[in-house]
Amino acid sequence: MPGTILTRRYLFDRLPGAAACSALVTATSIVGSGLISPVASAAQSPEDVLSELKTAQMEFEQFRESKTPILRGGPVEGSCDERIGRMCIWFGGEDEADYPAELREVTRAREELVRDLTSGFEVTPHRWTLGQLVHYAVESENEARAAGLAAACGIEETWWCHALRGYALHVDNEYLEAEAAFREALDAMPEAERRLWLTPRYVVSNDARKPFEDASTEELATRFELYWRLSDPLFIYDGNDRLTDHFARWVVAMNRREAWDPIGLEWSEDLEETLIRYGRNTGYGRTHDPTGVVGGPGGNGGFGRGSFGRSPMNDTRRMLGFHHPQSRGYLFPEQFLGSPSDIPPESWITAPREARTWHAPLYAPEVRGLETQIGRFRRDYQMLVVGAYRPTFPAPTSELGAVPAWGPEGGLDGPTAAGLFMIPEDGRDPLFVRGRDAEGVLTIRVRPGRYVSGLEVADLTGRQAWRARQGVVQEPLLEGMVDVSDLMILNSGAPLPETLDEALPHIRPGIRLQAGERFPVIWEMYGLRLQEPVQVTLGFTEGRPEYQGDPEDFIEELEASETIDVTFEDRGPNVVQAVFRSVDLGLPDLEPGEYTLHLRLDLAGRTPLITSRPILVY
Repeated sequence: MPGTILTRRYLFDRLPGAAACSALVTATSIVGSGLISPVASAAQSPEDVLSELKTAQMEFEQFRESKTPILRGGPVEGSCDERIGRMCIWFGGEDEADYPAELREVTRAREELVRDLTSGFEVTPHRWTLGQLVHYAVESENEARAAGLAAACGIEETWWCHALRGYALHVDNEYLEAEAAFREALDAMPEAERRLWLTPRYVVSNDARKPFEDASTEELATRFELYWRLSDPLFIYDGNDRLTDHFARWVVAMNRREAWDPIGLEWSEDLEETLIRYGRNTGYGRTHDPTGVVGGPGGNGGFGRGSFGRSPMNDTRRMLGFHHPQSRGYLFPEQFLGSPSDIPPESWITAPREARTWHAPLYAPEVRGLETQIGRFRRDYQMLVVGAYRPTFPAPTSELGAVPAWGPEGGLDGPTAAGLFMIPEDGRDPLFVRGRDAEGVLTIRVRPGRYVSGLEVADLTGRQAWRARQGVVQEPLLEGMVDVSDLMILNSGAPLPETLDEALPHIRPGIRLQAGERFPVIWEMYGLRLQEPVQVTLGFTEGRPEYQGDPEDFIEELEASETIDVTFEDRGPNVVQAVFRSVDLGLPDLEPGEYTLHLRLDLAGRTPLITSRPILVY
């Protein structure tokens, strides 16, 4: 079903600042000693001008600290969910979405700092000054001015100008334009710097990062493109905001390396890692710890490794940084980076709050798992991929049950966008089809190979979405070989079809089944000889056997399991063609839980054909 491309700009309205935070990042605070001092005249040397600008920036951040309200309550000893050096991270929730608004005197102080930076840049253009100008323009929610400053550039390091412009465009939710600007920066930056930007530091483990570090220049670019393409939160919208957000974080990190940080600590790798993994702070608060040991062990009362205790001279107020309350992990799971198409169904929706790295797609902060059923069929030299889908909300009366999101039970009735996407593992361009039905079936033909599929549905007015991703693999069928399609379940009460085309409208959007339910199942066989006898076994096995591609291993698992089977005889076609089969099946009165519906085809003198479908019984 064709559908138009819907951009993120169409969906997004700026979220209120007070609702754009959740997790807390805290560190020792240093209270500012005064207001910003004016920058000296243009008669001074460039070094002196830059030095005074840095002093002005430090004094502003110290003043901001001193004017940040102290919050009631706050973290208690030992409550850190994650420690990164001196930093202590809490995995917050919806109830931590409130942080104090910035005081007017801080806003005025920032405006004075920007005037000083502007005057200094006119006298002595420098990459540090331009970076701070863009940073504080974005912080003042003047992204257009920030992008304009970066576009005007005025320094020798043009790649830094492109990166700053990409940062401003990303914050302004112009993700396509931001990615283009960041790619201009990559093309213009020195090779050593470019390798650093293309290597996913901090967001993956050291083991997962090593193949990027050891790769040749060409291999690194290929790995980079595939990794971030697969990490896009939703394919259904143009652009890749997870990629541009990653680059935007690097821009902030580079700006902070020679500047005073709002948290009040000297910049070091722990601050950089915290920023790259969890994103920019959306607001600040302070907490008060009279004991000096909030959060556990820390050098001089800080939050990190070292001795337990504090210096008597230590300030006991600590800055807290806030993040979007719906931040989750969206990066492709690193354990499948070596072979992305091996990722199994239902193993990757979004990571929990406790993920290694966070992101909140503002066009759809709420992304849920999509009920789907994906199947592969052969059509000449192509692979036909069928995807049935249904967005749901959890049913209030059953742990395994669900209600459709659209309709009276789910409460949604607005416009939708849907899509079935196929991402080739070899780096070729993605293939996709789009639709607008809230529930239905999408099909796409691609050449056999190794892919990661994505089925997605977006609520265009409610700023929420559903997605399901899994590996899809099909090798070309060699002459003389036999194969079987995926086993697919139809809706209960659907007529028994005679062809796949008849079955498509009735494919069940998901794998939840009710104990005792009757339903048709379908499959196809390929490469059978004329009238070749086939023994067919259909059955249910408790749990999910770990089938990794070797039929003999799967057969051993089935034989070792307690199964409920039905066996009957079948024959190959009268002519050489695909053989479609459908059977009406009754689900036994099973206890609620996970099971496997399996199909085994035994042929004389040939390796058995095996296919299976995990199901949930409720």
